Amino acid sequence: MIAYLGMFSSSFILAIVLWPVMSLILTLPILAISYHRNHTLSWSASITAYLSVLYPLGLLAFTLYPMPDDPVQFCATHHFGPQLDLWLFIPQILHGGLSDILQLLLNVIFFMPLGFMLQRWAKWPWWISFIFAFGCSLFIETSQLTGFWGVYPCAYRHFDVDDMLTNTTGAIVGYGIGAIYTHFVPQHAKRVVGTVKLPGIVHRVVSFALDLFLTLLMYFTLSVGWMWLFVHTVMPLEDGTFIFLHMHVGIDLMQAGVWVCGIVPFVLFELLIPLANKGQTLGGMYTHMTIETRVRHGWQRALFYAVRTLVLGVMFMMIISFNSLVWWFFAILLVFWIIAHRMPWDLLPATQPKRPDMTVISA
Repeated sequence: MIAYLGMFSSSFILAIVLWPVMSLILTLPILAISYHRNHTLSWSASITAYLSVLYPLGLLAFTLYPMPDDPVQFCATHHFGPQLDLWLFIPQILHGGLSDILQLLLNVIFFMPLGFMLQRWAKWPWWISFIFAFGCSLFIETSQLTGFWGVYPCAYRHFDVDDMLTNTTGAIVGYGIGAIYTHFVPQHAKRVVGTVKLPGIVHRVVSFALDLFLTLLMYFTLSVGWMWLFVHTVMPLEDGTFIFLHMHVGIDLMQAGVWVCGIVPFVLFELLIPLANKGQTLGGMYTHMTIETRVRHGWQRALFYAVRTLVLGVMFMMIISFNSLVWWFFAILLVFWIIAHRMPWDLLPATQPKRPDMTVISA
């Protein structure tokens, strides 16, 4: 068993590292929709959204992705055929060892969260949930039998019909637990009317992520267009320089143009648009929040936007230059928020300490 698991080492480590990160990224659209609908979001709802992505990704990652590192060696020494005896688990329970019984229990437990989520969060009818759970198990088992539909040259795990039975049973148990829990702990959606004037860190991150997506989309479009124009316009010289619009230039001009292609959309989405819309970026408009948490006029408002644009601009330039220090930069801002419950630019001088219609801090 240890030797067998050792053949999955590299892919297993990669799955462990990417699993929570990809889950966090894929949670952002769910949070954005929740903010758009309710204007606010509790911490429990944020965690629920993350877990609703973390679980299915983990289900797929650890049942399908970790593949043996050496396909040639593995396929030459392992031959997994389908196990089609539906009731084989009965003698395993009666006469098998502790490991066989634990394996059956793990199959049940592994699918219990799916049933709970379908009942509690998706609110699907029981019969649709059971069919969906069976379909998920069938997909996983068939993928294992086919080497993930041909991606791997041979079956790297067993197709076991009993696994589909135990997995579906686990989903049924989880669905029942969800129904009982919902009966005693009913869900109540919290809604806030109007624009959130004092958004929490999650709200800010989701809004900024939407703006960042739009900024990067425009940046890539402009930069590709600029590089195409540069390549098809310049006349290369033997010394490695170019003639561009009757000017003698170097390759640095193309790189400078790429930086400009990044600065332009950033200034548009993070400075000009919120300036003209009472502190609401496009992401803020969608999630119903403003970055202007305090009333400022004149030089105070100019200072606020200058500092915010400078700080986030540095982080954005790190992102497009693939500078690993961006994670430290983000971590510093996160720690600052944890300590002060504000961003650095929120502490700058203001005309009025608080807005008259200030709402409580949301997640």
